[in-house]
Amino acid sequence: MSMEAYPKTHLKIALAVACCLLVVITALPAKQAPEMSRVPVTLSILPQEIETSFESELSNKSVSAELFESLTPSQTRITIKSGDSLSAIFNRAGISAGELQRVMELGKSVAVLKRILPGKSLLFEVNPSGQLNALSYEETPLKHLIITRNGEKFQSYWQEAEAETLISYGSASITRDNPSLYQAGKAAGLSDALIMKLSYVFQWDISFALDLRQGDSFTLLFENIYVDGEKVKEGEILAAQFNNMGKVYTAVRYADSQGRENYFAPDGSSLRKAFLRDPVHFSHVSSSFNLKRLHPIHKRVMPHRGTDYAANKGTPVLAAGDGKVSGARQNNASGRYVVIQHGEQYTTKYLHLSAFAKGIRAGSSVKQGQVIGYVGATGWATAAHLHYEFLVNGVHRNPKTVKLPHAQPIPKVELDRFLLSTQSLLARLDSVAGTTNLALLDTPDRSR
Repeated sequence: MSMEAYPKTHLKIALAVACCLLVVITALPAKQAPEMSRVPVTLSILPQEIETSFESELSNKSVSAELFESLTPSQTRITIKSGDSLSAIFNRAGISAGELQRVMELGKSVAVLKRILPGKSLLFEVNPSGQLNALSYEETPLKHLIITRNGEKFQSYWQEAEAETLISYGSASITRDNPSLYQAGKAAGLSDALIMKLSYVFQWDISFALDLRQGDSFTLLFENIYVDGEKVKEGEILAAQFNNMGKVYTAVRYADSQGRENYFAPDGSSLRKAFLRDPVHFSHVSSSFNLKRLHPIHKRVMPHRGTDYAANKGTPVLAAGDGKVSGARQNNASGRYVVIQHGEQYTTKYLHLSAFAKGIRAGSSVKQGQVIGYVGATGWATAAHLHYEFLVNGVHRNPKTVKLPHAQPIPKVELDRFLLSTQSLLARLDSVAGTTNLALLDTPDRSR
């Protein structure tokens, strides 16, 4: 049938339908597969900012990439990853091996670049010719190595950041929920490093494995160091007070006229003693000195002439005092053990070690606090712990109760200088501790 045979009405309807179909097809959404082919693809990810989710996706596909942070068109900061080498980083930054060689020819002044650490960063500045113009490496937040081009060679220098030191304070109590120094310190917002420093300040008077009781408290003044208004690290503890079983211990940091720093009591007597109370930090006593103890392995009464400190295998064991190693051996009962002679009167023994520290052998000299070995379970031991013995003139004494000799106090010729320089710190400590104690008294103890 010819087209002329159709009624005009039908032709008009068909034309209208065709127009509608054309409009619909034209208006379809533009997110179909053909658009994917129009997305630009780059083989280099270095100049782009990569978000965390994309970085994770690349990692899952085993694609190696360095994340660059663009600063200015000529500057690039590279964060050092685990396993990175300086040559690999230079290569990824597009800087030639020859430039790296010229940098390393500076020798000792740039030796720190041979031991770059993951997490730190290198800041590169490249000139229009693609040559290294300058390089900065942050060894610490306060100390930067700067390398700059000087013709065809390089020169280096260290730049110290201008820092501001402010005094802060912290305070905490030993409670049922926080029964250890570490737990109480963390609950108060103190860092691990600051808690460790506090344990060192009072390590001669307080056994943190034995002596802590619910209700004990401590307050400390310490340095916070800022650069450009941002806290970069904590400094030293300047003064501290520890209320332990009703007895108050106070310490203040003092630098003598020769620049030597140490902690002293407010009257100038030294906190330092000839021996530490605990040769293992942040442990707990699993068995005390007891001459009538039932042995856990042999099931018969055998004198326990020392103190057992339970700790994880590999925990460092410290020399309780200065002395000379008279034995570093192993036998069936004691496992690996170290014996230290401190003059003619005192002897200390350290049993069940997993390993000796480097250089520990008969005849070697050790300093108080030096690592001599590591906690283990060798010999007659049911679990990892240190068995520690303390002998006076060859007789075993209880390490917890034996009276320890003191170190020298502040010399009389320097006592006035000490009292004057520590007066304001101690007054501030008393003020903070007094306020804190009142606050603690006013606050009900909900742990009971």
